[in-house]
Amino acid sequence: MNILPDYILWKPTLTLCLICLCLFGCSTVPPTHYQVASEQGANGYSHIQLSENQYRVLFKGNKNTDKDEAKDFALLHAAELTTAQGYDWFTIVDSETDVETKGVTRVGPSTMKPVPGQTSCGLLGCATPSSPNYAGGEVTTKQVKENVLSSLLITMGKGEPKTPLTVFDAAQLAENLRQAN
Repeated sequence: MNILPDYILWKPTLTLCLICLCLFGCSTVPPTHYQVASEQGANGYSHIQLSENQYRVLFKGNKNTDKDEAKDFALLHAAELTTAQGYDWFTIVDSETDVETKGVTRVGPSTMKPVPGQTSCGLLGCATPSSPNYAGGEVTTKQVKENVLSSLLITMGKGEPKTPLTVFDAAQLAENLRQAN
């Protein structure tokens, strides 16, 4: 006969299941989608106006965001910003995409190996004392991807560009990138 209520017996099982769900649920973070950054330094797109028709456009993604996807999202925001400001096209003055990394250090398991001492013999026989010897674990450090940041310095324009091969048609580019993503 069980003297404990059934719910007490379920507590350890439920606790273990919840811990496993939390651990496995947190291990896979989806890549950053095309979204506005909620604050400065947050994941998503943002921009800074530098002059009347010049902006710095940024897209920051998490560790699971592909580098090329971050570049495309920065381009998409540049195109949308250009049309929203009443311009037809933009040119990229400068671009940069950085993958930020952080160092992760792991320490392997340590071992204890007995070290034999010197054998000594007496009236009752021989003895070989041994003492434990600590052998430390292997320490490794590797760089892992933390964030990806794509930055564009753009200049916007209206009408027919003087050098049409170096500009992006904002409306057409935005349409193409939305279809691709």
